Amino acid sequence: MKSLTFNRRTFLQGAGTTAVAAGLGFLPRRASAGVSLKLGHQLGETHPAYQAVEQMAEAIKERTNGEVAISVFPNGALGSPPDMVKQSQMGALDLVMFNPPNIESQDPTANVIQIPYQFDDYAHVHRVLGGTAREWLQEFFDRNGLNWVANFEYGFRALSNSRRPVNTPEDVAGLKLRVPPELSIKATFDALGANTQTIAFDELYLALSSGVVDGQDNPVAVDYANKFYEVQDHIATTQHIYTSFMLVSSPRTWKGLSPDVQAVISEEAQKAGAWAQKAVRDGEEEMLSKMEAEGVTVTRPDPAPFRAKMDPAWEIMRERIGAETWDKWMGFVDAAREA
Repeated sequence: MKSLTFNRRTFLQGAGTTAVAAGLGFLPRRASAGVSLKLGHQLGETHPAYQAVEQMAEAIKERTNGEVAISVFPNGALGSPPDMVKQSQMGALDLVMFNPPNIESQDPTANVIQIPYQFDDYAHVHRVLGGTAREWLQEFFDRNGLNWVANFEYGFRALSNSRRPVNTPEDVAGLKLRVPPELSIKATFDALGANTQTIAFDELYLALSSGVVDGQDNPVAVDYANKFYEVQDHIATTQHIYTSFMLVSSPRTWKGLSPDVQAVISEEAQKAGAWAQKAVRDGEEEMLSKMEAEGVTVTRPDPAPFRAKMDPAWEIMRERIGAETWDKWMGFVDAAREA
């Protein structure tokens, strides 16, 4: 990769902030040799996005001859996604990878990304998030005090449970399902007749193993990484909701970097995001095969009957998001489908 040479003066130019702010930790940490940044996310080491961000950090260090060092804190070491976002908004955390609907209590329009059964496949998702809806997403992050850097990947959600195979909507009815504190996922399973219960992710494995709930939903890579197949007998690739994973920075951090450094970070983040997207997509079948080898029954339901049950969920989400935003967003989705 092409290397760029930076010196301390380059990094200090254009910071535009005071020594008082720096003393409060509102600027990137500047070591004697350059800039030290902290990046937080909640993923474990087997997830492709985890691996991608590690590669990104190394590439940025190489291209800047060690002048920019990014320390990555995975597995929620710096807090939950909403906690880390708040830290970034305050300027106390430089970079965060998260799913925007994690902050839907702060901005309900974030729910547009997780409208159930709006996306056809991964290619369609990427045309929306990286194309037709790009300007809207930039405005979303700006008004929420964040600087959007790149899209990575979490994936389409699958449904696992310990009771029965899922092939039709009727198979979901009556299941006790864990849901995260996100309206879209709860509304989806309520519409399918499940009994939903909000449980924190770090308590989920125990809840599944002890029978507190029958099942849960997450992307295949998350199921595999967290070994949910040890306590779940069935997994269905329902693809009911796509969950994004995006890299953002603190605006204060970003403004404190030189344009050259901003360009390097942006370029390497885009490369890493594209790698993660491909790795998630290509790895799902392999992970499903490995879970089958562990005794899990895998089913691949037709999404059409499930989509036909979504009117109650869509009505709840449209009201929460706002009719104007809903219609505008669905225009982006339709435009990407026609592309």
